[in-house]
Amino acid sequence: MPNLFYNDIFATKGIEYLLIISFFFVFIPFYSYLKEVEGPLFSLVNVRLPRGVFFDKTHTWAYLKSAGQVQVGIDDFLAALTGPVSLKLHKSSGENIERGDHLATLMSKGKSLKVYSPVTGTLRSINKQALHKFSKRTSKEFTENWLFEMVPKRWDVEKAMLILGERAQEWMQQEQARLRDVLAYAERKYDLSVQPVLLQEGGEIQDQVLESLSPEIWEEFQSEFIDAAK
Repeated sequence: MPNLFYNDIFATKGIEYLLIISFFFVFIPFYSYLKEVEGPLFSLVNVRLPRGVFFDKTHTWAYLKSAGQVQVGIDDFLAALTGPVSLKLHKSSGENIERGDHLATLMSKGKSLKVYSPVTGTLRSINKQALHKFSKRTSKEFTENWLFEMVPKRWDVEKAMLILGERAQEWMQQEQARLRDVLAYAERKYDLSVQPVLLQEGGEIQDQVLESLSPEIWEEFQSEFIDAAK
């Protein structure tokens, strides 16, 4: 009777199975990471103005949670103009903050913009995870990308100073026009003939338009666009 040989395919394929399983263990968290950072940079044509979120004229936002805390962030419009930036914080948890106080600074290659608080209150916590992803649109809901959480002190009064709902749509259109005026003034003042073209065909403002411009123009934008709205 001829000898019969039995091959255990699970034994012979064991290494391959282990490699496949190992691949999935590595791929799943990597895919989750990509979902958070693979989104496009913020775009001026896709500025989000979700319901229930109050916007400040200096381009921060405030959202009242059910627990009574207010989450604060930087809006898509400002993020679309600056391109990738880092944030330097000027306040710590537990500090009392007045509306209009300097909360943080956006920084890029020696250039900077001040970020102001839209509300008065006590700083409760800082979303350090969101700080690292500020310059990318993520898969999360708008308000999940908050930067600061505060216990408000004058919410009923100050919310009337903020912009909500249909008014936010109208305000954003006005901001586009105001930005064109500020950039046109800067173009004349600083002779941007050696700078990249500011406007696309049709007069649309380029995304990340501030990224390649000089520190002097960032200062002009700070004073004539951000600070002028306070």
